[in-house]
Amino acid sequence: MLGKGSKVRKISIPADAAAILKGYLEYRKIQDKYDRHIFSSQTHEKMTVSCIEEIFFKYVEKGKAEYPEHFREKSYTPHSMRHTTATHMLEAGVPLIVVKNFLGHSSIQTTQIYAEISQRTADRELKAWNDRWFLKKEESSIADSKNNLIPDFLT
Repeated sequence: MLGKGSKVRKISIPADAAAILKGYLEYRKIQDKYDRHIFSSQTHEKMTVSCIEEIFFKYVEKGKAEYPEHFREKSYTPHSMRHTTATHMLEAGVPLIVVKNFLGHSSIQTTQIYAEISQRTADRELKAWNDRWFLKKEESSIADSKNNLIPDFLT
């Protein structure tokens, strides 16, 4: 796939999506026409940016109407979807280098811009770390009565 900056981008898709795509290519009779665009608009062989934005905004509005509690911001852009997808991938544990390749970045530094994790995720991770490394209150009071918890190097 040729993307922004005339970069070739390869992406994997699930088998079910591949089957649907294959059916669509057959429906459009372009399965053997490698110079054709897979998706076109009503007026252009190649979808324009404005066409994609129009479709995106249409479905954002439908989503807002059906699930208003899921929409915190006043407006959303296709780029915000890209940023959110990258953030969710990282929060789910997908390695940064995989997200970099998925987004088609040539530099890991570019991907790190997308790597802002949510405060909720940061809080959850810090709590898990604290729970692993520090005694809980009940354990602490038992340990206090048995010995001093202050390390030697601090006394």
